[in-house]
Amino acid sequence: YLAHQFGDPPSPPPSPPPPNWRSPPAPCTSSGASVLMLGARARQFSSFMLLLGRMGPAGTFELKHALILQNKDAVDIPLMLEALPSATEFRDAISSLSPEQQRFAKAYRAMQLEGSVFGILVIQLKPQLEALLKLPHDALTKEIALTQQLLDLFIQYQIPSDLLTYAGPAAASPEEKLEAVRGHVAAIYKMVEAAKEGELHAARQQAMMEQPFHQEYAESFGDTSAGCFLSGEARFAAMSADSDETPLRRNARSLQRRCSASAGLLSACSAPPPRHSAVQMPVAACAAGGMEGSSNILMGGGFGASFPAPTAKATPAPIAGPAEAKANDDDFDTADDVASELDYTKIPSTLDAKLLTAEGGAAIRPTTIKVGETWTKRSQKALLGKPKEEALHTEEQQREKQAAFDLLDALSCSGALPIACCSLHVVVAATHAFDQSLLDTVIQQNVNPIEKLERSSLLVATTIHDAPAGRLLRDEVRERVARFAAPELLGGDAAAAGEGAVADLP
Repeated sequence: YLAHQFGDPPSPPPSPPPPNWRSPPAPCTSSGASVLMLGARARQFSSFMLLLGRMGPAGTFELKHALILQNKDAVDIPLMLEALPSATEFRDAISSLSPEQQRFAKAYRAMQLEGSVFGILVIQLKPQLEALLKLPHDALTKEIALTQQLLDLFIQYQIPSDLLTYAGPAAASPEEKLEAVRGHVAAIYKMVEAAKEGELHAARQQAMMEQPFHQEYAESFGDTSAGCFLSGEARFAAMSADSDETPLRRNARSLQRRCSASAGLLSACSAPPPRHSAVQMPVAACAAGGMEGSSNILMGGGFGASFPAPTAKATPAPIAGPAEAKANDDDFDTADDVASELDYTKIPSTLDAKLLTAEGGAAIRPTTIKVGETWTKRSQKALLGKPKEEALHTEEQQREKQAAFDLLDALSCSGALPIACCSLHVVVAATHAFDQSLLDTVIQQNVNPIEKLERSSLLVATTIHDAPAGRLLRDEVRERVARFAAPELLGGDAAAAGEGAVADLP
């Protein structure tokens, strides 16, 4: 959704010209800078990718910003609007220049107009996951846990898609395909957990070599050189056995250890080491000790995992043959099947030329749209967690963009797979500038500003839709607009031809 942020009109300067006026009915009506707020929000267990940029030549989309929204994430992005001189003002300004300078000024303005077409691209992740993994349509609709695990593997661990894609026969049932993908996910999670255990074991050994006097604490948690790979149940049993000792035996063991350590230190004639507090006790032992559930929670929090590893076993499936692979590729539309699209970069230039000859076109100015520097993002890490709000500056935006690019690269197989479900929103902005304030416009000039804005909106709409004005109006307002707002755009023949033709718009 787009929300306009209005501010107070600027205070009048001590000398003319008078201040500009911002009219609430128009999306952007100030000749100066204005702000639009672009808001996006994802529901729970849903996800999509938001990409911002501008439209390029030949139907291309030049991407500049991107981020992933999922599980109640919300973001507010300011869009800065800056009005350019109108077509009439530009023509009058370059009239005294040489022919060479005029050609340069016109070429520069054409580049400005082409770069003013803003684009918003939304990519739905779940349909693209189904296409990537070669699953039937809507196969992941009710597989919430599996979808979250797949996104976690792609975003957090950047697992190659070939390790998760279904590679069996295309004639298999949807349940068999889902079970095969679920087995691949379970195998990858098992490998990730093994890698985590290896890293924790290496960290524990490094800590023991750097601080050998912590060995007694490691032994109390069952972490010895012979049993450093004990399971969670074994460690918990070792801790329970130590807790069953009587206080007398526990004190005796502690005294014996201290005496042994003191004797060794005295024999070496060295100063006693600094005593470590319980807070500096072995963190690696606490991370590895305890029950398995505690270990999974710690690992999930450290690596961003939202769900434990699935328990299904990987089912080996035969690799699809060339004929079956070709059948899977035929499910997607190629570029030859897509009809030629409109060149959106030509819309501002066409509108500029039309406003140059239209009556009252001097009040309409083309407007550029730029993304603001600071965004606001609200996220909720867990279902029962509290929402957190944070500001995204340039560095954070770059990290979000890189994460979105990595996921887009995985979901599209580095561009080889077309995007299955996306929507592109093209935004062309124009500013209607009034010479005087609201009261002066209504009282001194005896002008109805609402009718002027309706006429400007109709001029822009006829250019974008490439349709006559009579087809763009409802029947109940056509007579009033033809009489007061835009009589030159709505003649008797055009109004009659436009009745009932709204549904025929391209």
